[in-house]
Amino acid sequence: MIRLGDISSPVYVDGSHLFINDINPDLILTYEAIQKKPAYLMRELDRITKKKDETEYYKIREWHPKGNIQRAARFIYLNKTCFNGLWRVNSSGQFNVPFGKLKNPLIYDRANILSISNRLKGATITNLPFANAVDLARAGDLVYFDPPYIPLTASSSFAQYSKDGFGLMDQYALAGVIEGLSNRGINVILSNSDTKATREIFGPILSLHQISAPRSISANASSRGDVKEVLGLNFKINSKSELRHLRVVS
Repeated sequence: MIRLGDISSPVYVDGSHLFINDINPDLILTYEAIQKKPAYLMRELDRITKKKDETEYYKIREWHPKGNIQRAARFIYLNKTCFNGLWRVNSSGQFNVPFGKLKNPLIYDRANILSISNRLKGATITNLPFANAVDLARAGDLVYFDPPYIPLTASSSFAQYSKDGFGLMDQYALAGVIEGLSNRGINVILSNSDTKATREIFGPILSLHQISAPRSISANASSRGDVKEVLGLNFKINSKSELRHLRVVS
């Protein structure tokens, strides 16, 4: 959640008023490592990224460290060296994306890590089901939901983002949570794919605005390009906002 009343500029949101949640435990550990121990994280990244070839990639992919800093470093390494930066796991929760075949990928930028660490000071970072993550939201807050998108086609799903998955019934459950937040005077933004199911599930409770977004997940280069997505809002767009130009869909 973001306390709207505490935003001091239209660009930067004070980290002490940020609440970040995700169902992916490795992503959350990475947030926490950047927030609290950026120097240790970068030291570990330096240690494991001396080689970036395919053999080393699969060694890191099969490595399952127990330490949080090591897990965070592995997450970043895999994200920067796998195919298209895709995070996908099997039913056992094991990361299974192939090597990205990049010649010399930049694993991390020191200045960027330190800047993000500073931004996250005081932020609350959790690994909870989405319904529980917004329990403390109150009227005037802004909650942004970015769930696993509803597939554009039956064959376009890239499998699971987390081992528990996120299916159509979860999308309906999310719609119920959003409706409850709206009734409590809490501002909500949702991003999702622009599909018939998306419009049916979220159209009755949110104003849906169509946007174009570049996508490069497909293994076939000819099928990559801009796709249609929607932003769902439960509040009126300010007349000065760039969002006012977006086409409303239903």
